[in-house]
Amino acid sequence: MAIPKSGDIVKIGDELGFEEQFLGSQDSTYSENGNIYAAINGILDINEQERLIHINAHNEEKRIIPKQGDLIIGEVSMIRKNSVGVRMISLNGKVIVRNGTFANIHVSSVSKSYVDKLDNVFQKTDLVRARVLSKFGKEWKVATNSTNLGVILSNCKYCGHKMERKGRDQVKCLFCNHSERKKIASDYGEVEILLRF
Repeated sequence: MAIPKSGDIVKIGDELGFEEQFLGSQDSTYSENGNIYAAINGILDINEQERLIHINAHNEEKRIIPKQGDLIIGEVSMIRKNSVGVRMISLNGKVIVRNGTFANIHVSSVSKSYVDKLDNVFQKTDLVRARVLSKFGKEWKVATNSTNLGVILSNCKYCGHKMERKGRDQVKCLFCNHSERKKIASDYGEVEILLRF
């Protein structure tokens, strides 16, 4: 039997390669006697540079449960002393219909620079883009400490109008002239949120 190539459809038990050549991903492959086999049905993805074999499941686009590395968009629902609670709205650009999926941004995962008080960089109803780190209890740990992550849309807490970007970490309401410091994503104000069902 020929070893499949990247992009081929594979089924459970298909031989994908050798442990001497590649590392199999833990969530989609298994190893036995030095060989790597498919643990799920899907499309084979071989990363030659990282020497990694992964299988993208056919139902990957329908997935509503986050996993490490996924991008989420969520609404800030509460600000605590050491963390920010976020209600997930979108997972990898796809709407999450269940409203009970929550994430937590710990103060150490907000920014690469020091954050004194979380209510200085976030406010309730801010829309944020974050990367999933892991699951902790019933919540997901997420981070905004990268330039493309952070607040992507914010409304003025006084008049409700959209805040415009003014500088690297400042937003300003053009209606009432109120300004705030935020941990904003590099594309703040340029993001058109298109969510798929």
